[in-house]
Amino acid sequence: MKTSDWIAAYPVRALTLTGECELQEAARMLLDNPERRDIFVLDAEGRVCGHLGFWHVSSLLLVALRPTHSLRELVERITLGSVAEHMNDRVMCAEADEEINDILYRHDLFQKHIERRVEDIPVVDEQRRLLGVIRLSDLLRHTLGAQEGIQNTR
Repeated sequence: MKTSDWIAAYPVRALTLTGECELQEAARMLLDNPERRDIFVLDAEGRVCGHLGFWHVSSLLLVALRPTHSLRELVERITLGSVAEHMNDRVMCAEADEEINDILYRHDLFQKHIERRVEDIPVVDEQRRLLGVIRLSDLLRHTLGAQEGIQNTR
């Protein structure tokens, strides 16, 4: 199945922000959308230029709970900065005409994607404009359903 067919069959509203937004806005967005774990950062032309995940945002904001802080750490926590300062600019994107299996078996890229706790794969056009996202949870559900269907026919 092509990624364009997948995002048509399993539409998901991607969470997006610009790099100028404050980190607290990203946290609020993630908290307001508990089923989403990833925010994609878009440039002025709507192209994917970065990623912020729930775990990364949480770790930055929750460091205030640590019992000891240096003066520098306290200042950094007070002025957390913009999304662009904290985003990961290496985002694994899929193109609309790619096969789902081809994306999953690009082992090195996919493995790094998972290690960063990214749960969504953005699907982009030729200019890297976001078309949609493929949620790993949807892929897993689909795969398990297909396997159960095969087992039930045996």
